[in-house]
Amino acid sequence: MSRPKTAVVVGATNGIGKAISCRLAQDGFKIIAVGRDKEGRKDEVLNFLQQCSASGENGDGDGASSKDSSNCVQHEFRACNAFELSQVKSCAQGILCDIENNSGIDALVMTQGMATIQSFTPTSEGNDEKLTLHYWSRAAFTLCLLPALRLSSNNVMPGGPVVLSVLSGGVHKPYKKYSEDPELKKDYSIPNAADFAGYYNDLFFDKLACHSANSNINFVHSAPGIVASNWGTEMPVWLRMPIRGMQKVMGKSPKKCASYMAKPILDCAKGEIGLEFPDEEKEKGLYIMKEDATSGKLTKGHTAEAMESVWDTTKDVLGRAGIELQE
Repeated sequence: MSRPKTAVVVGATNGIGKAISCRLAQDGFKIIAVGRDKEGRKDEVLNFLQQCSASGENGDGDGASSKDSSNCVQHEFRACNAFELSQVKSCAQGILCDIENNSGIDALVMTQGMATIQSFTPTSEGNDEKLTLHYWSRAAFTLCLLPALRLSSNNVMPGGPVVLSVLSGGVHKPYKKYSEDPELKKDYSIPNAADFAGYYNDLFFDKLACHSANSNINFVHSAPGIVASNWGTEMPVWLRMPIRGMQKVMGKSPKKCASYMAKPILDCAKGEIGLEFPDEEKEKGLYIMKEDATSGKLTKGHTAEAMESVWDTTKDVLGRAGIELQE
């Protein structure tokens, strides 16, 4: 019997990440769920994922089930505080060590995040909390897990493995001060932080996608749109209440959102990814995906010079946590 498809989902304990992990489990994926730990969380997550697998077997999911493998799938939970890049490195290394027979990882989904109005708030490593969740930790998880992603088999994922960063693909503006304020320590604001994270996701993952060693990997930066999830929990009450009202009126359910966000992964498990490159002249690069799972466009300012600058900055920040970037 062939091994089950394997997906690492960071942020799998709540919201969009939880819904995506369920959707993939329904399709027969083994889920390695990564999230913050608390008492009883491991059992809670694993029980939830087993129920999702069972709903796929019984035909209760949104898509086709994988009865040949779902009966034996054993999901996992890995505790990780993604605010700390050293913990990200340790968590990823643990996943690599425990993967049986070097069988590879077929999808990496990253949804970790926070919504606050706080100013630059340093972690113990000196990086901003919000930027760490929205960018630095995503770059770190990807780099650490690349060896396993490169081992994904065409027999399991005919369309190739997928790295999916769910944030603001095609929605954010360019962050223009990537050279003079590369870590956003001088001119921090909520709009700048949002544009910084989205812009850096674009440039970094496009750089990885163009590397010859990653030719079999599909890199996707998506925007989920408005979702009726627990997004905004960290906001003050006077902001959180209108946000909840907007989510109720305009937002899609996490389950509906997951059906769109998981689509490139499910498509690659069957054949081709179903997205088009935003740059028609490039044969390889980053995919931008809209909230309805259709192809999007890159932000203006997506240049080779900016890409190299962001790469060098990321190399410095991750290097301080002992994570090495290689060309």
